[in-house]
Amino acid sequence: MKRTMLTTALACPVLLFAMQAAHAAPQAHVVCGYSHTLGDDAIMMYGMPNHAMLHDFFGNAHTDADSTRESLRRLERTTCDNKADSSAYWAPSLRLPDGTVVKPAYQKTYYQASHVDTAPLTPFPAGLALLAGDHHGTAPNPHITFLCANGKGYTSKVGEVCGLRKAKDAVQFNIGIQFPNCWDGVNLKPAHGLANATYDVKGVCPDAFPVKIPTVNMNVAYVLPMISSLDTGKAQLSLDPLMHGDEREERWGSLYTAHADFMNGWTEDAARFMTDLCMNRGMDCGTTVPYGYEKAKANVWLSSREPDASHANAQSLLVEDNWQNGGRTKNGETLSLVKFKIPALPAGQDPSLFKYRVRIYGGKVETDGADQIFFYPASSDWDPTSVSWNARPACSYKSDAVLYLNHKREYRMVDVDKAVRKALAQGKTQISWYIGGDRQGNHYQFEPASSPESLILMLSGFQKTPEI
Repeated sequence: MKRTMLTTALACPVLLFAMQAAHAAPQAHVVCGYSHTLGDDAIMMYGMPNHAMLHDFFGNAHTDADSTRESLRRLERTTCDNKADSSAYWAPSLRLPDGTVVKPAYQKTYYQASHVDTAPLTPFPAGLALLAGDHHGTAPNPHITFLCANGKGYTSKVGEVCGLRKAKDAVQFNIGIQFPNCWDGVNLKPAHGLANATYDVKGVCPDAFPVKIPTVNMNVAYVLPMISSLDTGKAQLSLDPLMHGDEREERWGSLYTAHADFMNGWTEDAARFMTDLCMNRGMDCGTTVPYGYEKAKANVWLSSREPDASHANAQSLLVEDNWQNGGRTKNGETLSLVKFKIPALPAGQDPSLFKYRVRIYGGKVETDGADQIFFYPASSDWDPTSVSWNARPACSYKSDAVLYLNHKREYRMVDVDKAVRKALAQGKTQISWYIGGDRQGNHYQFEPASSPESLILMLSGFQKTPEI
């Protein structure tokens, strides 16, 4: 499968990547700031507050011992840069050799895929919880890695002494945790003595765990300006305490006890997009995973050369016009008409953090450079089976959006936020556009919603995370 990339011009912290993140297959990622620390574990000690080891939490800011899928989605406040991700991530607290317990700066998680040609991914099911690592560990684990930011890259062994990072402002130490990516298809949560997931072998899941899901690679970063070196052989991680009634007696283990927990809080649309419309399509979707999306309800192309024809089941959307040599009313014209249901803005969140965009796949037919095409507003009272050039909504030719593109066939993002907000303010639940040509007579072809490349209207939400 050809691997394509789709990127956005969004600010993101400069991060050090984990060994597992040097990945040759499609992926997405999210950066989540540190949220809080509790002695809670909603997976293995559900409903038992302050009975678990000290955990540092990222992502959903409300995570505690009573967290569930329902609470993660109901209480969506997150420290992650992508607002679609209200997942809970947690890992044991780190203690320095001098006894100081430190807070992590952030974590970056890569959602990765491999061998999607032969073993495609299934979206995370609602409520899925995963564990990785071994809090009884005493030796290197192939799914746990450590990094000194000034060192030789990721390693599974402890004992390296971390010096100051390149900026000379702090010691930076990272722990990478790779989660299992084959789910048993039955148990949403693991339990004591019961694993609900395991690791694939060369992209293939074992029979007892047949459902292949994205690989969650969590990378926790500690930025430590208060020290000039860190002996990783002497650093420690929190273990389950000894409880004396309600009083805790803290315990600590070596870095080989590193582990982490993940509780899925992605929106269902986001989880589906990540697999079906992104990684299974061979895409690096980066930060473009949306909060919500809608495939086009209808899409047709209309031509003045075939004034009574309807092309509701067309294999491609065609665009061409020429405003020169007599103007568009004299020359033949082809427009594509598309209609979307508008994904709703989430209740209770800052609407300014969200943006509407159209994702469209295609390009210019001619190879003589790049040109602009236009999205013209149209009414939505049309039926794809009966609309034709002679029976079509009016077109004002005052564009809502402009797309600059060349002949390369790839995914494109079109900013339509202002037009969609206007439609929502008018009480509309649908929106339509004509896609018009560059007015120079060039031709364009795009994939319809029925194609694997899926013409969609996306609602994405982003916020800044700490840059340290």
